[in-house]
Amino acid sequence: MTPRPTRPHLAVLAASVATLLATVLALLPAPSAAAAPAVGPAPTAPAASPGVAPVAATEHVVFVGVPGLMWSDVTASGTPNLYALVGRSTSAALSVRTPNLRGCPNDGWLTVGAGVRSTDSHAHGCALPVDPVVGPDGGLTVPEMPAISKRNDKFSYDPTFGLLAATVAKAGRTVTAVGPGAALATADEHGRSPAAYLPDSTALDTGAIARSALTLVDLGPEAGTAEPVGGDGLAPRFQPDRAERLRAFDTALGRIAAALPPNSRLDVAGISDDGGVPHLRMFTVGGPAPFGGGVLTATSTRYDGMVQITDIAPSLLSQLGIEQPEAMIGAVVTRTGGPTGAAAVRELGLLDVGAAAARTVREKYQFFTWLTLLPLLLFGIGVAWSGRMRRNGAAPTARKRLHRGMQVLGVTVASVPAATFLVALFPWEKAGSPELAIIGLTLAWTAVLAALAFAGPWRRSPYGPAGFAAAATVAVLAGDVATGSHLQMNTIFGLSPLVAGRFYGFGNVAWSVYGMVVVLAVAWPVGRLLDQGRRRAAVALLAGCGLAAIVVNGWPAFGSDFGGVLALVPGFAVLGLLLTGTRISWIKVGLIALGAVATITVIAVLDWMRPAASRSHLGKFVQQVLDGDAGSVLHRKVAANLGTFNSPVSYLIPVAMVLLLVAVLNPPRLRATALPPAYARVSWLRPALIACWITAVVGYAVNDSGIQIPSVALLLAVPLGAAVLAAVAADDDTASSTGDAAPPRPQAQPQRT
Repeated sequence: MTPRPTRPHLAVLAASVATLLATVLALLPAPSAAAAPAVGPAPTAPAASPGVAPVAATEHVVFVGVPGLMWSDVTASGTPNLYALVGRSTSAALSVRTPNLRGCPNDGWLTVGAGVRSTDSHAHGCALPVDPVVGPDGGLTVPEMPAISKRNDKFSYDPTFGLLAATVAKAGRTVTAVGPGAALATADEHGRSPAAYLPDSTALDTGAIARSALTLVDLGPEAGTAEPVGGDGLAPRFQPDRAERLRAFDTALGRIAAALPPNSRLDVAGISDDGGVPHLRMFTVGGPAPFGGGVLTATSTRYDGMVQITDIAPSLLSQLGIEQPEAMIGAVVTRTGGPTGAAAVRELGLLDVGAAAARTVREKYQFFTWLTLLPLLLFGIGVAWSGRMRRNGAAPTARKRLHRGMQVLGVTVASVPAATFLVALFPWEKAGSPELAIIGLTLAWTAVLAALAFAGPWRRSPYGPAGFAAAATVAVLAGDVATGSHLQMNTIFGLSPLVAGRFYGFGNVAWSVYGMVVVLAVAWPVGRLLDQGRRRAAVALLAGCGLAAIVVNGWPAFGSDFGGVLALVPGFAVLGLLLTGTRISWIKVGLIALGAVATITVIAVLDWMRPAASRSHLGKFVQQVLDGDAGSVLHRKVAANLGTFNSPVSYLIPVAMVLLLVAVLNPPRLRATALPPAYARVSWLRPALIACWITAVVGYAVNDSGIQIPSVALLLAVPLGAAVLAAVAADDDTASSTGDAAPPRPQAQPQRT
């Protein structure tokens, strides 16, 4: 067994300082932008990858925005004009997330106009669009814009309102806004707009379209049909006859499509939620100008058939052959292979079905609550029952059965996250009840993984089944992000396009799982090598596995995770120091912190050196640092981190983390009598648990999901650790029942300074 380091508390203190240093150094500005290579605006049509085609420029673009429009609304009988347009267009499911999870129509129009998430946030409902003011000279003004601009200050997205229209006007082209929502999209922070204005689409004919390069049309169901509630100008709900509203919209769309001049394009989007439950909305690009079939994608999502609302503004500019301003954060949509027409309607609609079902399982069915509380309850009962059996002198065989059951429970619970990702291998969205399909497939995959954990020769080791569960989860997650993140979307521990935090790589929840299991999995073979006296081989294996884990986590083509790298580097470093018995000094602490910052800096700079349109958020952050705009990003992430303390339960997580640390470092203090025998039998258990704790705490400090990261980490570390403790207890029961001696402790390794 590797001896306990001389100063274990210094390891924790050092890691905490490493957390602080890593966070502070990560926030330091990069060298002056004057010394950096000049970077121009993103090209409007990035070089196409195989099978991906950029959108060709055209003379006139008409963009029609309809709040609440979904792919399930597109039918041959209910919306025949839209259905016919989709049949000759290229389409995608549209994530309409703005600063608020449930976006209002005005939020959608403001975001389309700025190319950055924006909102007209109200506490009591969605604001009704207000008619703009048209001056005697024809100048257009939206009086509400100064107040709207001020309300956006707290979100730190820093939108440049009306940037889309301003960019078109700067290029010497004209803009027309039709309806109050469209006018809102064209106005700057002072309410001034360069657009011509038409109050409704009835006046929009071929001549009006031909006179403008860009025409924004508000065909929202709220225009003239909203049901105001109260006298405050807000509408929490809309007219209940959705079918009637859709027919009115489709009639107007047919009239616009018939009026399109040659060499023009017609884009239609459901630009927001309608104040109700969040959904993915529809987006299609077509018109007389040649475009082609297939589905749309964008580098912002890396997901065929899915784009974001922030992609609309740069894409409209691209269709006009105008370069995208750097202030727009979205990407230009491109065309790739896939279904068209009725097949596209079905497949893209399934993306929303999947997103809604995953949301229901998480929130309505309280998936994470059950996964947390039920195992804790069962473990508590098991511990209490085990103590009672010992006090009553129960036979060792009876205690063994109880402890084996607790081991199976721990391994089974720890197998759930990997199982939720494997659910994506099946088309569960097509089931009659997608929610039940998710749960059923999760249970089935959990049973398979747990059975495999106890099936191989590793089951003879107390750490074996738990180690297998950890390694299997690493294989699922690492293999997925290395091959395109196909298992991440719409899975319980994966990515949600409704939340829209990211669309590829590791989200913070998935990373929390990965950060725990990769440490626990790597500690297993490294610890065994050290027990065998093969120190060099152990160090080489740890270095190789750590490097591979960090590359999978941080490389833009794989996990593309900034904060995860900052947490994994100290996690692996502390694991190596503790396993090898190396004394921890403040110099080593500083080197660990610098190593974490240096690693993510290298990855981010390499990503930044790629063309602007191809960068992930890592490279974009480097550019924001060079431009002096990184402060707003960091402010938003810090605010999001602190905002996760939003319930009484969230304040219990830090308490649980502290208690866990005390139990690991000093078991007698909390009467954790099962830990010392486990430490004696499994030499790497204590270092692995400390490294997991360090990784979770640093992950909390440097990510914007805040307390969610250690809470998810507890879901993995606690059941896996409990499984090992139960296995050791069961082995001791076996020895007691047979009269044999307990398995010997591994030979100690010499401590190095």
